[in-house]
Amino acid sequence: MSFEFSTAKNGAETCSYNGKFLHSKYNPQNEGEKFVTNLVADFSPSCIIIIEPALSYCVPFLRKKFKDASLYAIRCTRDFSKTDAFWDKVLYFDSDKDKLSNDLFYSLGEETLFSAAFFEWTPSRGVFTEETAEIWQAIKSAVLKARDVLGTRSHFAKRWFKNSFIFAANIAKTEQLSVGDSPVIIAASGRSLETSLPYLQAQRNKFFLIAVSSAYSALLRHGIIPDLVISTDGGYWAKRHIAFPASDKMLKEANARPLFAFSSEAAVPRKILETQRILPLCYDDGSSRDFFQSAGISFMNARRNGTVSGTAAEFALTITTGPVFFCGLDQAPAKGFQHTQPNALDMDAETTFNRIKPKESKFAMSQFSSAGSLEIYRNWFITRSEYFSARLFRLSDNFRFSFGLGKIRDINWQDFSSMIKSYQQKQTIGFIKKSSLQEKSARIKKLFEILEASFEKPAFLNDLFPTDFLMLKREKSEEKALQLKQVLEEKCRLLEKELKDLI
Repeated sequence: MSFEFSTAKNGAETCSYNGKFLHSKYNPQNEGEKFVTNLVADFSPSCIIIIEPALSYCVPFLRKKFKDASLYAIRCTRDFSKTDAFWDKVLYFDSDKDKLSNDLFYSLGEETLFSAAFFEWTPSRGVFTEETAEIWQAIKSAVLKARDVLGTRSHFAKRWFKNSFIFAANIAKTEQLSVGDSPVIIAASGRSLETSLPYLQAQRNKFFLIAVSSAYSALLRHGIIPDLVISTDGGYWAKRHIAFPASDKMLKEANARPLFAFSSEAAVPRKILETQRILPLCYDDGSSRDFFQSAGISFMNARRNGTVSGTAAEFALTITTGPVFFCGLDQAPAKGFQHTQPNALDMDAETTFNRIKPKESKFAMSQFSSAGSLEIYRNWFITRSEYFSARLFRLSDNFRFSFGLGKIRDINWQDFSSMIKSYQQKQTIGFIKKSSLQEKSARIKKLFEILEASFEKPAFLNDLFPTDFLMLKREKSEEKALQLKQVLEEKCRLLEKELKDLI
């Protein structure tokens, strides 16, 4: 596609394609101003996105009219790239609407997409007819994805915050870890963990052992006590992994107690919070950090990920300068049980099997239903594999994995022995007991005081009620904005009541 650039009557540059002008032959700037004047948004947009604005004469008028909005352009061609610097961000459409949809979502995020206004530079449609139609399809796909993500956040945000509040109110003993150079093994619950259990038993004193919650029961059943058990899941069923019926008996027989690391949003049985050694983990987003700091609860930093294995991997690399090994990180569906046995949830499911609903039906369902999520988690490791590859390895007894993990190297236990044999430990990872927490009733009173103050903070409202808060931000009508604000206030009061009932 070749464009013809020429000089308009007022001396500005204009352009055309096959006789179709993308800007006025007389006054392109005036045309750009009229275009912006005619744009109508019935809400206050946080972002204005223009499809193929060509030489971008509309930009100064957009900035004047939408002072608080960022400006994005979606290009159909690179012939106008010399004006890209006028925009806050430029995305290029290269005949792949799925890629553009993903670029939009990951560039803007669900909140900005939800409050963005989309327009097309009208003359461009005559030149890029098919491209414009596909771009609108990509936009629709991205906006629907943003809507779904916001819906998910809105559904779970309150549950996660309740978990954090219960966590802060009931925790009794906190500890932290000191950084060392010990080799670290993380046990996940994939079927390949079975191949490593004898080696974990035999060489237990040679490494610091972290168990993700779903692998905890399998380790205990084989007499292997992890140094740290980590759980980040905010769902009810996550509690079963860390408090399955036989766990107390197994720990008493072993005369040992692991340290439990929980993200502030994790679902945790109160008994564990009140009686066990706890390492609180806080993400760098969300409101839990402020609550923990204000209540005097010490914590360590962690990174939010879609899977506990991702959080465990990144956390392990922060507590040691030595190598980190992952057992059971299959990231692929398996025939039969999906996890190394025993698994707390599989043990629960055993009681529901009968002739009409046999065990095999669950196996088939699990194998197919887990494939999509496991692919997402697998790709997460693959996309970060270059970063991980220097110190993170996948360890098994020559298990035949269905998928590789990019540049993360698969090794066996002979390789492991060779690696740590030449590795001189100078400073082991240690446990640091923290000072006593404030008395429980005084701490709960303090937490509710913090909660009351947080209801006035936009960031808190956005975390807890993202859809309602964004609707309020978008609203131009003072009357409707007042109604939305009253809805938010009522939700805050209801949450406070629910928390008081729970506590």
